[in-house]
Amino acid sequence: MPSITDYVRPIAKKVVGLPGRLIPYAAQKQVLAVVLNQAFREPLKQGELDFLEGAKVRIKVADLCVDWLINVGSDRFTPIDRELEADVCISGESPDFILLATRQADPDTLFFQRRIRVEGDTELGLGVKNTMDGMDWDDLPVPLRKLLQSVSLVIQRLQNKG
Repeated sequence: MPSITDYVRPIAKKVVGLPGRLIPYAAQKQVLAVVLNQAFREPLKQGELDFLEGAKVRIKVADLCVDWLINVGSDRFTPIDRELEADVCISGESPDFILLATRQADPDTLFFQRRIRVEGDTELGLGVKNTMDGMDWDDLPVPLRKLLQSVSLVIQRLQNKG
């Protein structure tokens, strides 16, 4: 007998990609710049991301229909035209990125199982992974932390029922 999860998953997969398909990239870039610069303000300030200076990092979240390209400066992230070539691409599905961000899953496991993939300059990608892994959860803005925690709980419940 099918469970409620069997009905919810296909609908959720379609709904979750709507913002990525419907919101223009110009609007996504503005929000992305604010969120990234706020979330990574401490590593940026401490110089922990200096190894990325001048790099173009692509973030692709397939189920959200997200494809962002970010230029990393010495003190800030700047979303740029996604038609440009990336130095490194980090891709996966939203549940895995959320589990990574909330530390609900081991980063190495997600990468070794290829649930989160790094293509291009893998040294840059591993540097990003290590920086995320070493970040202090309390440095994230409270609204972002609460949102990630809530979504993480939903993901865990759906995975446990499926």
